[in-house]
Amino acid sequence: MSDLLHEPPVDDRDEIATAWFARRRSGAITAQELAELEAWLAADPANRAAYDAVDLTWRAAEALRSDPDVLSLREEALKARYLPRRRLMGAGMVAAVVAGAVLLSPLALTSLGALRSLHDQEFRTGVGQQATVKLPDGSVVTLNTDSILRTRTDKDRRLLFLDKGQAFFKVAHDPKHPFVVAAGGRTVTALGTQFDVRVGPHDFRVTLVQGKVRVEAPATAVGLALAKAGAPIAPGPIQATEMTAGSEFAATDNRHWNVTTTDVDKETSWLHGQLIFERERLGEVADEMNRYSTKKIVVDADAANIPVTAAFKPGDVDGFVRAVRDYGFVQVVTENDKTVEVKAAAPNENYPG
Repeated sequence: MSDLLHEPPVDDRDEIATAWFARRRSGAITAQELAELEAWLAADPANRAAYDAVDLTWRAAEALRSDPDVLSLREEALKARYLPRRRLMGAGMVAAVVAGAVLLSPLALTSLGALRSLHDQEFRTGVGQQATVKLPDGSVVTLNTDSILRTRTDKDRRLLFLDKGQAFFKVAHDPKHPFVVAAGGRTVTALGTQFDVRVGPHDFRVTLVQGKVRVEAPATAVGLALAKAGAPIAPGPIQATEMTAGSEFAATDNRHWNVTTTDVDKETSWLHGQLIFERERLGEVADEMNRYSTKKIVVDADAANIPVTAAFKPGDVDGFVRAVRDYGFVQVVTENDKTVEVKAAAPNENYPG
């Protein structure tokens, strides 16, 4: 086991995470290996994200372990003994039996999607965490920091609820079963497309990368919930709009909707470990950085309106503060493990250059 896990190439990160997860769940992991695992997780946030993604896939599959179709797939997989052990443990081709439960690979989950709709499941990420989940229909969801996503059984549609946070959806094409995300009192409906949904305390945003989606106002979301509960109520939408690729939908309430052209690469940069800002207020940039860290940045009123153009790593509060300080925007007032307070730099501190 140790030979497999020492100094993996970056491209093998998912495979290494899978191997560690299987080893840990087997109960045969040694104290030395456990220490190696902890060191590997701490070495790179991407390692932790890969491990968490395997854990989420396991929990999703575990919920299906008694399904007769799953058991049938398992029996077929067990017959395919010609597959090399290394390949079975590879990312995207995982198949294991631990404590009587079945860990389905994404390939198996995709096969199952032709037979079953989404099941009742819940996925969460903590502050600073990200995770990717492959759904039974073949769709892929990447959860951003501090997010909660629920999937619900529904024979006519693929129904998900984004209760909080942000998620990027790569939707598997299925014209007979619309993919519906209920979030922020609205619904986003797609067939096969890629889009980002963000639910904040005071706003709601959809960024469409590929395809088309339809955004509808709250009555439709309420109607879905009532219909699922068996109530004979199906109210029509109060308001609706169609989106095309390269656009962003933003709303602060049900009366003020706005669809504009946007830079989708910038808006989805979090998927690639970056947060990109172009002449955005320092106060808003700090708020965005705070989403990814338990250590919070506090900006005074004088510094809040300073325009910032830069790219930062999510969760890197210290790097962010160091950058805006070195550029002469702010000076640090106080700092501890929980907060760092900054104020506008003194008038005699000039912008470098």
